Amino acid sequence: MSIPFDLPADDRDLSPHTGYTRAHWEAVADGLLGAAWRWATPGGALLDLPGRPSASGVRSDGLEGYARTFLAAGFRVAGAGGADPHGWLERYARGLAAGTRAPGRDDAESWPLILDHHVQGQPMVESASVALGLALTRPWLWDRLDDAVRDRAESWLRGALTHLPSPNNWYLFPFTVASFLESVGRGDEATARAVERALGLLETWYRGDGWYADGDGRAFDHYNGWALHLYPLLHAHLTGDAALADRLGPRLRAHLEGYALLFGGDGAPVHFGRSLT
Repeated sequence: MSIPFDLPADDRDLSPHTGYTRAHWEAVADGLLGAAWRWATPGGALLDLPGRPSASGVRSDGLEGYARTFLAAGFRVAGAGGADPHGWLERYARGLAAGTRAPGRDDAESWPLILDHHVQGQPMVESASVALGLALTRPWLWDRLDDAVRDRAESWLRGALTHLPSPNNWYLFPFTVASFLESVGRGDEATARAVERALGLLETWYRGDGWYADGDGRAFDHYNGWALHLYPLLHAHLTGDAALADRLGPRLRAHLEGYALLFGGDGAPVHFGRSLT
């Protein structure tokens, strides 16, 4: 496989098994982000990656391009203590301002509105990535935004709190939005309700041995690792909720102890659940 960007030399002293260090992962993140931003709209609100449009439509796909890559940029910059040599956060701040200027408008930059899952639900998924990106990078992005942009971003994000999620891990998307809004002093009854609702559902979905059902019944999926463990524990970490971390942490540890068995020696996953089938 060819890699379209340079990697540092292997460091077998620090990383004897792979030679990879954080510098390698930073280089990979920077390379992927640089490739994705080639497809950005002029204002940076949408990343219209090439390929067949999804059922959600090209505008939602463009928001997804922004939001999912923002996760990579957020973890990359936060993990480096705010160091941002490529100026990724400036791009995402500019895109946030452009996308939230007139949500729902049919123009070159505006983000789609967040509606119920069966009407126009995909933006709710992306709202969690936007909120998490903002939470991770708060000192270097959110805290430096104009008040008007912050107000517009909050207004758009609140669509996740007032519309109906799909009856599964989707409840963690408004949960993540609420967690961020509360962390920046914009919490209220709606955010408290979203957090309480999601954590309550999480308890009813836990089946033991590190596994949650993805909703009621036996709907198990790879989302167990990506969403159901990730969002609540990141919330606990970012908000300093030690009691929640103490309750959920051992579940994640149990999940990880067996998770490698779901992948073959060539990296191929076991194909189960709606995410892969």
